[in-house]
Amino acid sequence: MSNENGLNRRRFLAAASAAVGAAGLGAAAIPFVRAMQPAQDIIAAGVIEVDLSDVRGGEMRTFLWRQQPVLILRRTPEMIERAGRIDPGTLKDPATPEERVQRPEWLVCLGVCTHLGCVPSLQPGRLPGFDQPGLLCPCHGGQYDTLGRRVAGPPPENLYLLPHEFLGDTRLRVGAPSFAGVSAAVRKLENLPKP
Repeated sequence: MSNENGLNRRRFLAAASAAVGAAGLGAAAIPFVRAMQPAQDIIAAGVIEVDLSDVRGGEMRTFLWRQQPVLILRRTPEMIERAGRIDPGTLKDPATPEERVQRPEWLVCLGVCTHLGCVPSLQPGRLPGFDQPGLLCPCHGGQYDTLGRRVAGPPPENLYLLPHEFLGDTRLRVGAPSFAGVSAAVRKLENLPKP
């Protein structure tokens, strides 16, 4: 056997051994990857149903979802009209009303300020220095309109939206099995998975 044939054979055996080793390593990793995925009962706990029948116009309710506060605001016709007057182009994080709510009278969002994680409260009269009601973060003065859009203060982004689905006039389902969570920084409905 010539020296060149021995060298080619050696290269072939080395490449074949590396390929078999890589395939074996990949097969061995499958159980570990599966173990890191959430169980079906955990995924099911990521979906809640909320009764909206006792929420009147101008009221906001807070519910826990995945140990996070969810704000559900029933917007009045006045709130809808005033928030509609804001030119989205003037906002730090632009979004139209259609990009923020499925139904004009309902805002459903994560109740965590995008500045430092405080929970904003509803200011039904008007925000300080602003001509309309909205949400105020008590810690550092972050302000959001009734669509959860950042209008003043230190927050860098709008309040994050959550996947939700109306199950009629008085029931709401929040969450989706395929939703990775708020780290996705979802600020527009089009970026949400379908429930």
